[in-house]
Amino acid sequence: MAKKREALPSAEIIAKFDTYESAVEHVEKLLSGSFPVRQVAIVGRGVRTVERLRSRIGYPRMALTGALNGAVLGVLVIVLSPTAAMSTYPSTLLTFAGIGAIVNILRFALARAKRTFTGQNSLLADSYEIQVPKDLKAEAENALAKAAALIKPTK
Repeated sequence: MAKKREALPSAEIIAKFDTYESAVEHVEKLLSGSFPVRQVAIVGRGVRTVERLRSRIGYPRMALTGALNGAVLGVLVIVLSPTAAMSTYPSTLLTFAGIGAIVNILRFALARAKRTFTGQNSLLADSYEIQVPKDLKAEAENALAKAAALIKPTK
């Protein structure tokens, strides 16, 4: 079993939140009260990864992306060779696009860990804690009070 550690040495938890956005909002208040930014840590507890699937990958998509990459490379070759005649531009683009498509299809076909989808990974936590060093807890409370006084509307 993993040893429970604090993010900061001798840290004190000054607040807990269910969402990361709420924790960030609290830290912003703390910083607006002139608390030193390097003394604050947002610690996620119960962290897990979540992968959200975005789209499928197949040979047609690999061919298209390879062709686009090849065409970009072809444009680069055209730009870097000023002696080429303008009539060769279309054939250069098509040649590089075709080579790019073939290379990308071969790369996809030979891939050992083939995935037929794309996804986006993210880290999520069950709760988020705001931690500051124990010797700065009173200063953090003063900074929050100062920030609250700045936010209060005057009548």
